[in-house]
Amino acid sequence: MTRYNSDQLAPFPWIVSTDTLRTDHLADAYLGAFDRLGQDVPEPFRSDLQQCAAYASDPTGPEPCDAWEIATAWAFDRLEELAPTGFCFGASEGDGACFGFWLSQDWADALEERGIDCDDPAGTAELIQAFEDHGIGAEQLCDAYCGTANGYNEEQAGADYAQTLADDIGAINRELAWPHTCIDWAEAWRELEIGDGYSLIRETPSSWHVVRSV
Repeated sequence: MTRYNSDQLAPFPWIVSTDTLRTDHLADAYLGAFDRLGQDVPEPFRSDLQQCAAYASDPTGPEPCDAWEIATAWAFDRLEELAPTGFCFGASEGDGACFGFWLSQDWADALEERGIDCDDPAGTAELIQAFEDHGIGAEQLCDAYCGTANGYNEEQAGADYAQTLADDIGAINRELAWPHTCIDWAEAWRELEIGDGYSLIRETPSSWHVVRSV
């Protein structure tokens, strides 16, 4: 698996090929995917893939060729290596003739369990990379994920989460204006960061995911 930044993930070729298992069609699709990813294809694989792909417009397709089969097998394995963190390359579970990059099952299960939307593959890949930067894999997500917070910067979001957490655990009586209105929630968040390993991962300009070390 490979790490990408947001600019690279936005145009990522999530779906590479559909509705065909013909070797020439796959060769053409794989070459297109490599080009979109800015990846060089070494020889003899590039030449073999190009020769095979030249038949893609032929209704009958080419005669079988061992070199082409080897080249397409190499391309498949190379695309798997280029899959973003948390994703894999292959055929869709529901359609064996649809090839692309799919969220791995362990991450799909972990994100679903925590109620995290994963409909946008680019955003999901970027979020998974951020989780792993915090030492959180799919198996740790259930224990490490603490919810969301709102704010246009880390201080605002941290203060928002600290206040929400205090309310959730009954540390503050919301019916009392004082001393509730006097608490420095930003400082309370810093205590959570330093003492309990909490941290923030930005989702949108005003929303954040909250995680803690486990």
